[in-house]
Amino acid sequence: MSADPAAGLAAGLATARSEPSSVRSEPITGGDGHRRTLVLTVPDWSAVAAAAEHDLSPRTPVAVLSAGKVIAANAPARAAGIALGNNKRAVGYRCPEAHVVAWDEDVDNKHFSAGVGALEELVARFTLLGPGTLAIPLDSLKHGYADEPSAVEALISALVSATGWEFFPGIADTVFAAVLAAGQARRVEPGETVEFLAAQPITTLEYAGAGATELIDTFTQLGLRTLGDLAALDARDVTSRFAALGKHAHDLAAGTGWTPLPDHVREERLNVELGLDTPTTRSDTLGFLTRQLAADLLTKVRRRGLVCTQITIELLAVSGQASHRTWRIEDMNENTIADRLRWQAEGWLAGATRPGSARARNRSTSARRDKTSARRDKEEPAPDEPGPDPEDFSEEGIIAVGLVAAELTTPIGATKSLFDENTGQVTHTLERLQGLFGPDSVLVPGLQGGWDPAETNLWTPWQQAASPVRNPGAPWPGALHAPRPTTVDHLPIDVLAVGGRPVGARPTGLESVPFTIRFPTGATEDIVDYSGSWPVESGWWDPERATYRTRLQVVTDSGRALLLSKENGQWYLTGRYR
Repeated sequence: MSADPAAGLAAGLATARSEPSSVRSEPITGGDGHRRTLVLTVPDWSAVAAAAEHDLSPRTPVAVLSAGKVIAANAPARAAGIALGNNKRAVGYRCPEAHVVAWDEDVDNKHFSAGVGALEELVARFTLLGPGTLAIPLDSLKHGYADEPSAVEALISALVSATGWEFFPGIADTVFAAVLAAGQARRVEPGETVEFLAAQPITTLEYAGAGATELIDTFTQLGLRTLGDLAALDARDVTSRFAALGKHAHDLAAGTGWTPLPDHVREERLNVELGLDTPTTRSDTLGFLTRQLAADLLTKVRRRGLVCTQITIELLAVSGQASHRTWRIEDMNENTIADRLRWQAEGWLAGATRPGSARARNRSTSARRDKTSARRDKEEPAPDEPGPDPEDFSEEGIIAVGLVAAELTTPIGATKSLFDENTGQVTHTLERLQGLFGPDSVLVPGLQGGWDPAETNLWTPWQQAASPVRNPGAPWPGALHAPRPTTVDHLPIDVLAVGGRPVGARPTGLESVPFTIRFPTGATEDIVDYSGSWPVESGWWDPERATYRTRLQVVTDSGRALLLSKENGQWYLTGRYR
């Protein structure tokens, strides 16, 4: 373990020890009722896992690429000048001897699941937040350790001894804050999590998952530079503007989101089990069997109107050995659960056969004793024995698999999916409609690239692959940011200033303050608030398709939020927000 992060945390822990006895005896659970969380993360984990997979020396520079860009580099690679975002050519230029590999999710998860097995004998429960990162609720350690410093020291010492990896620890009152603190090897004092979060840049929302990261650009454009800026906004305003994603981001910034396991719904134990007639030693076979088992568990969860975000996978060997591991999965389905089980099974093998592990020592001792006895009886040399099957994670095989819904939450929306049950009947009905009225009679909504809401709408016939006309992944400068209008329209209107004069629009902005909207029916609504206007020029390379428009978002006295656009001298109502 490197000295810098350890020293940073050790200084904070030493400070806690040097304080009066009333502080040293403070229980692991915060004094204000806060539930403390410890997060341990391995920096540059993908590079560490790749080095382990290819049996490389720790001194070998390793760079991991995804989509042609470096997403992880170990310390020797960074010392040679390799940085995140470099392409393969840049890596070769900066460090010709670097070992460059493509990112492999299976490698990341398999090696991490194997390495953290050392925690199973030390803590009651822990959760794998993702490859290279795990969370431990500190209240589960209060019976084994006197305080947070001793708990952290014991856990990190055990993990470093078992794996040789570098760990950054972080402690805070919420899991999200602990993840950020782990990046700084920092212990946030009980009750100070809100202040800690307030100072973090808004870009740290990327650690909360893909949903929250969609809003980072928008928040930055609105002038929100830190999580404290976001938390200072009224939660109702953020929710009304950005819906569920905005509420999630605001909760995280305010220190109320992403809470530990005890805060989640646990009405009853929801679990499923599968006993095998014949023990198997193949992880791919278990993964196949687990898909149906996972589907049964998720059906139980849905029928109770709940959502499962953490699942515990239990494997039982014929010998009585068991492996229990809890996984956090953002988009949980039977396939993602089967993948975790396969990673856990393969990691179990790696942990059992790693030199120095207890099971490896016991197995090696027993094998030597058996071979010595055989040579003594038969007086013949011992033959070379083949190594373990890379998919054989127990000598006797697995006889049972169990899945437990470890974390249950209530969905934000109480609506049920049309396809949760009776999928075959629904599919048959939709196919029948298409047979009677044509493929376009049943359309599925989607999004594609473009600047205006009408351009980004994509409708695809049921059970046909979507074919976007405009690439949704390409940059669209000037495109409308989320949230998108609920209703798309193209209704000609008049936007008037005080005195009834039409409001003109130039590239530099509006010529006058918008005051009233007049609709084709003659009805009018006063504008009580409006955004700055912004021009968009599209198709300029083709004179026949070239379009110049100016957009404006307004709120009227009736409470309606509207999107307006001026094209060729005419104002249009192009979208309505709800």
